[in-house]
Amino acid sequence: MHPPLNKQLHLKHDDLQRVHKLACDGLLVQRCLYNFIFMKKLLEFLRTERLNKCLKQAYLAEKLGVDESTISRWESGQITMTFLQIESYASALEIDVYEMFAFLAGNGEDFPRPIAEVYVEVYTQDAYNSLMQYLAKLGLDIAIKNTKLKRWK
Repeated sequence: MHPPLNKQLHLKHDDLQRVHKLACDGLLVQRCLYNFIFMKKLLEFLRTERLNKCLKQAYLAEKLGVDESTISRWESGQITMTFLQIESYASALEIDVYEMFAFLAGNGEDFPRPIAEVYVEVYTQDAYNSLMQYLAKLGLDIAIKNTKLKRWK
């Protein structure tokens, strides 16, 4: 039984937002042959992580609310997983999706873990621009994970 159309559209919109964020961060190339190769690496990674955690397909299937054969077909690439399914699968394995994609984009090389996270609230466009210029001049290893820019007045 499929969810109502408005629920399906909402889920697809959420998928698109997540994929767009990954694409903007350079972790996914949309509509590209690279994604086919990347999907194979992703499926292999998920299967390996499941096995490393000694989890059976049946357990994962129950946790995700799908048939065991669905897990098998996902892992073998016989059926394509949606982003929401990938996210659910990874979450069931207690894997952060963003870190998983970053790891895979780095060809399996671990990326450095941050030693600190700093949250900054900026109240004017000028202050934001000055902060970004200052950080760019420092040339340090920093990452801006999320910016919630509101419409400047």
